[in-house]
Amino acid sequence: MKPYNGTSMGADQRIVYGFEAPLRLVASHDIANPGFQSARYGEFVPLEASSKDRLAEIELRDLTILGVPLVKFTLARPSGDTRLLRVDFDRAMTEPEAFSFLQKLADAWSAKLATGQRDPWYGNLYVDIRWAGVKTLTAQSGGMEGSLEITSLEGVPVTPAVLSALRWSPLTDVFVEGMKAQQPKSKFLFWFVILEELEKRAEFVSLFTPLFSSEQKAQLQSVVRSDSVTLQRLNGLLNNPTTTVEGRAAKLARIVDALGCSSINGLSGPIVVDQTRCAALIEQRNRVAHKGSSINTDLLYTVLFPLSRAALNYILDHDARSASDLSLGRAIERDSGS
Repeated sequence: MKPYNGTSMGADQRIVYGFEAPLRLVASHDIANPGFQSARYGEFVPLEASSKDRLAEIELRDLTILGVPLVKFTLARPSGDTRLLRVDFDRAMTEPEAFSFLQKLADAWSAKLATGQRDPWYGNLYVDIRWAGVKTLTAQSGGMEGSLEITSLEGVPVTPAVLSALRWSPLTDVFVEGMKAQQPKSKFLFWFVILEELEKRAEFVSLFTPLFSSEQKAQLQSVVRSDSVTLQRLNGLLNNPTTTVEGRAAKLARIVDALGCSSINGLSGPIVVDQTRCAALIEQRNRVAHKGSSINTDLLYTVLFPLSRAALNYILDHDARSASDLSLGRAIERDSGS
């Protein structure tokens, strides 16, 4: 079961009377430096719990959460770092509505936790839903609807060739932060940064038509030449490589094509990365921080992730060749001088 994204799960509109959901408190990150390690943990405990009953079951009755009336709200005794939440609704609702309530509950509860966290440097605690263990209480059976959990193990070869081929740049750090981020919005922001770096590359400037000709630039500069501050700002606009006749989506699509990534091998076949798909990526980037906007996870994982990975590899390869050519040129100059 995937984390609920606020949309209907197909045509499935089963009526449910509650659900069970394994919950845990998770820290967004820790800090590991030479000689220092931080770790943050959290646990759900009863109000004013002493050390002997902090693991007791928590049961609340007849309350309303986020406008939804509940008959009972129960957190079972912990199993490891997880407590099983059981919610019994006061009235029936559809399965997508129940999943939406669960996600909103976790989000709202996480936001509330931020009030008491004065040192987010060491990680933010948030409420994590173990979605694979979520089960619904159905009207027909009175029992719990089952679910499926998948565990995978991936072997990582350790060879001299693999290790000697490793490369790093500040962009590598950005890309890996996206890999480590747990939330789709964070992943999107980190990975899109790599595409934004592509848009700034000098080697792609010739692919596009400048918005202003040399003559137009000179005319505009002559108007404000006496105002140094305004002239500086104007030059920043006129000489910006992004100031072109082509729109951003068209430019990104052309750059992607230049990288040989206009078609990506997806799980279900080739995925065409054309101007329309690039426009969707840019629109998602513009909306990602807006209230209520959600992430298109298919776009995130099947398009942006491989594009960002290819862009990073291109940048690392290109910069390595440029550095090698520069070193070779200097060596030739030294040899010629001697």
